[in-house]
Amino acid sequence: MKLVAHLALLFATASVANAQAARPRVPQAEADKLREQFTLVLAGDAKYAKLIGATAKTLAGKYEHGSLLAALREGPLLPNGDPKPRGKGKDAERFEVFDGVTTGFTFRFGDAVHRYAVHAPANYSPNKPAPLVLDPGHGVGAKEDQKGKAGYLGYFRHRADAAGLENALIVRTEIIEQIGADGVAGKRPEDEVCAVFDACFKDLASRYAIDLDRVWVSGLSQTGFWSWQLGLTRPDRFAGIAPMGAVTWSTNQYLPNLAQLAIWVLHGDADKTCPVAQPRQTTKALAELGARVQYREIAGGAHDYSTWQHLDEGLRWLAERPRDPYPKAFTRHLQTLAQPWCYWVRVDELERVGSGEAGKAPSAKLSAKIDGQTVEITSEGVKRITVGLSSELVDLTKPVKLVWNGEAKFERVLERDFARTVDCALKKCDWRGLLEGFVELER
Repeated sequence: MKLVAHLALLFATASVANAQAARPRVPQAEADKLREQFTLVLAGDAKYAKLIGATAKTLAGKYEHGSLLAALREGPLLPNGDPKPRGKGKDAERFEVFDGVTTGFTFRFGDAVHRYAVHAPANYSPNKPAPLVLDPGHGVGAKEDQKGKAGYLGYFRHRADAAGLENALIVRTEIIEQIGADGVAGKRPEDEVCAVFDACFKDLASRYAIDLDRVWVSGLSQTGFWSWQLGLTRPDRFAGIAPMGAVTWSTNQYLPNLAQLAIWVLHGDADKTCPVAQPRQTTKALAELGARVQYREIAGGAHDYSTWQHLDEGLRWLAERPRDPYPKAFTRHLQTLAQPWCYWVRVDELERVGSGEAGKAPSAKLSAKIDGQTVEITSEGVKRITVGLSSELVDLTKPVKLVWNGEAKFERVLERDFARTVDCALKKCDWRGLLEGFVELER
């Protein structure tokens, strides 16, 4: 009976493969339609958020799967020229430009509206994805007008140019000014703040062409703290982080989260605001974990430009280490489901939800690794997950075995689902690390 079942499985798999091979490639017009809808959903268009699933199902029933993935990997379809203001009436955006910095971009998270500013290089083209340096935006900027806020981007622009990243976008948000420590709208738990950054990234990706494998977050002092925090909560988002003059107490129980990132840390040994002992200890611990970490300590460097002028060294180092969207092994510690994605695993339910505040003990831990066709997951405090796999991770024409905490949960050929691939890409805002087949598991 086992032989008969195995032969039936092989026959069914071959039939599906032959049917796929017989289908035509998706026409350019249809591919562009999908990408256009994808862009509108990222921009928050509720109408297309309801329609895009049906579009994806229709395309999947007509065209070859590989060509659909290739079309989606092209990312959002953006119009030529500079982004135009959005909204109408009192909600209309009002852009202002200061020394090449465009201010006034807005996005909504819940009932709140947040802002960000962008410096695009002279050679930027919506047809050529650009690297991105993200400055979370120091809270002192809340006191500045838009011209003053725009001035903060100049430092990162100059350091990026000095690193050979003249083609990079520079982005600064006002999120920390609003809901970070001492934020004008009141401090929110760090997990919630990081979720606002996710919303910001989606809006940004609906306006500018971004090279998803070359996105770095860097900040100094308070925003150095946020460089660490964003790296801890969305390690799948970034290629690397470059915190400067920052405390690291919030990282201690979450260091495994950073193992896939490139990490460049800058600190002055005469820094009296953020004592040097913390980054020394943290970078040593990361190195012992096998993380790609570089620590640059400036002799006599204080909590000022005498130290921070060296950022271009770090950006140059980071630029040589792009993101791997498909790591075959990772570990993630988490408190809440504000950022549920762990590369190709999504945590759907926890046994206990934490406060989401920085430095608090994790509520759950999850590790995953792939060896051939076997996916092994171990966890603590996790009740439900969704595993998404791709051709880059396993051979999807052959049976895949999923083992969770020593118990075999699934063993068969995974069915590709292009509609879920599109939905996942939208939720993660990641059209490079696409996932093709999904399995929901419960303990």
